[in-house]
Amino acid sequence: MRKNNSIWILLMTIGVVFLVIGVMAFTRPLSSYVKLAKYTGAGLLLNGILLQAVTVVNKKYPRESKWMLAESVLDFLFALVLLFNPLLSFILLPYLIGIWILLVGVLKIFAALYLRHVVRGWKFILLVGLLSAVFGMGLLSSSFARAEGITILIGAFATIMGVLYILDAFYYRKREDTLDLML
Repeated sequence: MRKNNSIWILLMTIGVVFLVIGVMAFTRPLSSYVKLAKYTGAGLLLNGILLQAVTVVNKKYPRESKWMLAESVLDFLFALVLLFNPLLSFILLPYLIGIWILLVGVLKIFAALYLRHVVRGWKFILLVGLLSAVFGMGLLSSSFARAEGITILIGAFATIMGVLYILDAFYYRKREDTLDLML
């Protein structure tokens, strides 16, 4: 009898959220920049809490928990910076998001390589890490560009990530193996 794997629902939800962000960034770039500056901190805080909850609840996979804990600490640190200084966040948004995406990407690359013999979906984690690192470097190298261009770059990243998460949600919805690290 197959166990219920609810992680695919979270992957689907994350994918839809990424797609919505991507569509908003393409249709209203300047408005999206202001909203990104305003809500990114809250989103990172929520993601950090979600990852913490998964590490506390999921004692079955201690190797994964260490990597998720590291990512949640990154999320919390950047959330604090973004939430407690909105003006600085607005001005430095490309740098802050670029550094965060780059660090999360590097973390996911190392986690995927470390867990490749444990997690069946390690290739997806590696792909997400590589894409994140590339987009993070792209944001950092174009941080003096106009807000509209930066928002389009963030929108492209969000759209690609959304599609990847949705495709993998469907692929893994019937699997019993753990996918918690994909969050």
